[in-house]
Amino acid sequence: MNSSTPVAVFYSLLAMLVMVFCFSAVALWSSGYTWHDQQRISQLLLLCICALLAVLVPQAHLPRSALLLLAGLLLLGLLSSVLADYPLWALKEWSRYGGLVLLALIVGGLKGRPTWQSSILWMMAIVGFIHAFQFLVAYAAAFISGMRMLNADMMFSGFSNPRFFGQFQVMLMPVIALLAERCRQRQRLSLAALLALVLVTQWCIAFALGGRGLWLGLLVGHLALLMINRKLWRIFAWQAAACLLGFLLFVLLFKLVPLWLSLDPALRDNLRATLSGREHIWQWAWAMALSNPWLGAGPMHYSAVYNPIAAHPHQVVLQWLAEWGFAATLIAFTLGAWGVLHGACHARQTLANEMDAGLWMAIVGALVLAQVDGVFVMPYTETWMALLIGLAMARWSATSSVGRSQAIAASILSVPIVLVLGHVLINEVPTLPQTQEAYLKEHRTDWAPRFWSQGWIPMDTTR
Repeated sequence: MNSSTPVAVFYSLLAMLVMVFCFSAVALWSSGYTWHDQQRISQLLLLCICALLAVLVPQAHLPRSALLLLAGLLLLGLLSSVLADYPLWALKEWSRYGGLVLLALIVGGLKGRPTWQSSILWMMAIVGFIHAFQFLVAYAAAFISGMRMLNADMMFSGFSNPRFFGQFQVMLMPVIALLAERCRQRQRLSLAALLALVLVTQWCIAFALGGRGLWLGLLVGHLALLMINRKLWRIFAWQAAACLLGFLLFVLLFKLVPLWLSLDPALRDNLRATLSGREHIWQWAWAMALSNPWLGAGPMHYSAVYNPIAAHPHQVVLQWLAEWGFAATLIAFTLGAWGVLHGACHARQTLANEMDAGLWMAIVGALVLAQVDGVFVMPYTETWMALLIGLAMARWSATSSVGRSQAIAASILSVPIVLVLGHVLINEVPTLPQTQEAYLKEHRTDWAPRFWSQGWIPMDTTR
């Protein structure tokens, strides 16, 4: 047997799990689980297998400084988890982040496998196509059914909240644009046209659902790209044209048609200027950070103190300050800034192409959106973020093989990830709907997604 055969088998297994994860936002597999919980379960399955295979498949090479910072970050998080009020809940969050790191490193190991890299992007585009098709079908059904009621919140699928859909779109739209440009270059014009239609429909959905943070993330990412490398203007052109046509489609579907039929569509206020309560949860997060400056209250522990708005601060820096402490947040910020600047340096190069542009814009857009929304809380969003970061590392990392210290660190990290996330899958998932329903009845709270759809911890009254 060829030495590369086992690795190909492992990659095939991971590809199947990535596909399962992708389609967890397409159809509900069980009526007892919400979209959020279904996506979390598929995420945990993927991360468990990644941890098991971390020492068996190639990884992206991390510079020694980045490896030391990452190790320090995880050690601080582990210590914070052990000292938290609810250590098991904290370890769930810590293990999930550790699993996402391993997932990114494994995808980064696809440096010499362009077909595998492209397949991940095409899976993302297929999900975007299905969502666009479902949206148009739901719009048509509003008339065919005879209800004659246009409610944009009832026309999207795959997510329990329009904001969660927007978090996916901020990464999806640059990916669709890069694939469309690649198809155009290869004279696959019919496929490029289909991708363009999907992109236009996604923009129409974005206008209908009123995603201010989504628009901001896309705007910042695309303008920054033009400042870095104007030779990649075609990606910007694809997006600008799709934005304009998407707005015209939105006006047609939700303004002109309802006016012609004397209907009053239910739409979100696209130009609302309020923070929707974020100023309060941001203040509470900052107060928690000041009360626990060294190690934070513990990963996920913002959701251990009930408030009437949300189980997470909707701002990634404040979330980390409150839960992980100032030192860990500084390390995480340093790693993120290094990654963005590293990507910008590659995007500036003469040989940079639409792949570099699309990946960089998707990652930057998600990071911008994370300043006003829970990008690093929602399972579907954060997993796609790890996949795209992995693809970026596959393109931008050094060609040298993984060092012995990184291999040992990955092996050590994989053990608690498998144990903790495996425990969740075996002991929590089978009875999750009943446990959540019992909590909601006892405490009379609304759904507030964090780890699960019912995000407040502890889910029982015993400590």
